[in-house]
Amino acid sequence: MTNQRQVLLQSIASIVADYRQGEIPPIDSNHVDTWVEQFARFGFGDQDQLVILGEMERILKSYYFSRHNVRSFIGCAFLASDLILGANPILGANPTVTIKNVKFLDIQTKGSSQKDLLNLFEPILQQVCRFGLDDCGQSPVAYVYLDDCLYTGNTVLHDIDKWISNAVKGTTLHLVFFALHTYGHNNVMKEIRRKAIKQGVAVEFWHHKSYKFYNDRNHPSQFDCFWPRSTSGDPLLDKYVEAVEKRCRNENRSLPPLFRPNNMPTKQNIFSSPIAREVIESAFLKAGLYIISLSQNPKMNKPLGYEYHSRFESLGFGATFVTYRNIANNCPLALWRGNTNWHPLFPRKVNTTSTPDVEDF
Repeated sequence: MTNQRQVLLQSIASIVADYRQGEIPPIDSNHVDTWVEQFARFGFGDQDQLVILGEMERILKSYYFSRHNVRSFIGCAFLASDLILGANPILGANPTVTIKNVKFLDIQTKGSSQKDLLNLFEPILQQVCRFGLDDCGQSPVAYVYLDDCLYTGNTVLHDIDKWISNAVKGTTLHLVFFALHTYGHNNVMKEIRRKAIKQGVAVEFWHHKSYKFYNDRNHPSQFDCFWPRSTSGDPLLDKYVEAVEKRCRNENRSLPPLFRPNNMPTKQNIFSSPIAREVIESAFLKAGLYIISLSQNPKMNKPLGYEYHSRFESLGFGATFVTYRNIANNCPLALWRGNTNWHPLFPRKVNTTSTPDVEDF
């Protein structure tokens, strides 16, 4: 094993050392090596694997949210403001006073991220303010909906839609995320604000200033998710494209742009170079298609991760954001979906409310 490879393996293992800590065996360099070696079956040899490792190290250094990062963000979000992007500090100039009139919502119907994050915030609040979340929001002037990342936006839209009728007129709803994806954010915020206005509730949106991912396929300047360029000659890919074309014909829909255009993006943020980007995107695409081929129920599977619904045709969402708690199914399947024929880098804890189509197998 080359020294460069060993350094990258160890670096990645160190970055994600607290991933699902206590739930799964620790991710070490051997685990990472076992994962990346699998790409050889798709024609990605030692040099390509170095590129894949290098890009993953780069991405995880910037976009892996460790437990320490999460605690820091939550503390700053409600008791300071230096990490937050928004018009004003969330709780104003005197947050330790204001917070007692804020109701922290625990209304998420899919997954446990909101509950886990509130449990993480509880001791911080106790230490700083000498009271807990149960003491907050008895007569609310504001509400907080906290979650780690907005991907498609479907989760927060569904949760707020079910809850909004309970909100007190004249209050403010603060939607707080570590990270967001612009396409989902732009789609759901209009709908949430429309519903809130009917209830007489104002809406404010907050996120970490360093974690805004541009993923609108209609804007060529920046695209911060995995989205491969066109390729051919792979039987599984040809089969996937044919299936998309057939569905579109049968339902009288136009064929969407499945592959990233050659001139997009014009600005490179996530990846180290256009060439390195092509290597890792191609590797993840081929691995994802292989994983789908092993599934008994592949209807809604997309090689680069779950996205919206079956009528939204794409290669997948392609998210790059991972937290210490879990990895979203919006990330490429090559990273998280495992069985006896594929060793995932991030073994995923499946939401019990997920549909079978998007669970691990």
